[in-house]
Amino acid sequence: MNCALILKVGANLKDNQGLSPIFNDGTYEYIPSPLEKEFNKNKKHNHKHYSKLNCQNALLHGMHLSSFVDEGTAHFDPEFYSFTYGETRKTHIPRLKELNDDDLLLFCASLQLYETTEESFLLNGSPHLYIIGYFVIENAMQDILELKGPIEEEKLGNFKTSCNEHIIYKDQHIVTPEKKSLLLIQGDIHRSVFFKKPLRIAEDCSPLPKFVKDWKMPKTKLNDSIRVCLNYSQILNDLEKHGKNNHWTEWSIP
Repeated sequence: MNCALILKVGANLKDNQGLSPIFNDGTYEYIPSPLEKEFNKNKKHNHKHYSKLNCQNALLHGMHLSSFVDEGTAHFDPEFYSFTYGETRKTHIPRLKELNDDDLLLFCASLQLYETTEESFLLNGSPHLYIIGYFVIENAMQDILELKGPIEEEKLGNFKTSCNEHIIYKDQHIVTPEKKSLLLIQGDIHRSVFFKKPLRIAEDCSPLPKFVKDWKMPKTKLNDSIRVCLNYSQILNDLEKHGKNNHWTEWSIP
């Protein structure tokens, strides 16, 4: 039986002192979480600093990600151009390795409302959790790969060298420690979606009753743990309905 996993990603108040913004028109800016210190072998590498990265939302033309979060080294993972994700947490890898063909991996983020004015953006609201995109697993045998230590290209199998940041920047500033595991996941590029307008699923971090019921979602707060939702057909139907004419196709890996 197929299922869906919900995973929280993106900028957070603890590490970033700020969150990804959402606006009056329902669009938002995806700001990733910072790169963990143990992976950053070159802290002077500034291509990925928030202050060097342009926002991709059309409302934010000419602005940088540091307009909403503290300075730091950004880590775009998951990425929604070739739809890949890299996981290194021991608590998460075993569950993610159990994903099967056609299973869903949903990514949610805390987004905070900013009101748009003629001159600037004004913070106006508490953060809530939204689904910003999802992967559909096409072939679990090929599209889920566990590696240990620094990445060797000959072991990448089905993964392209131009997708996930763990692969793209492995020789510049991202390195997986020798004893650390990295799980790479590839979504089906034809069925996976990055929403232009996200789907709100929780008030603060408490799941909305509709999704608790319809998705068979746990009632407990959505934090950094993986959440399993069992009503696969309803979830897929809701995601496809929300994704109709709502794909952020302009987004690219910075």
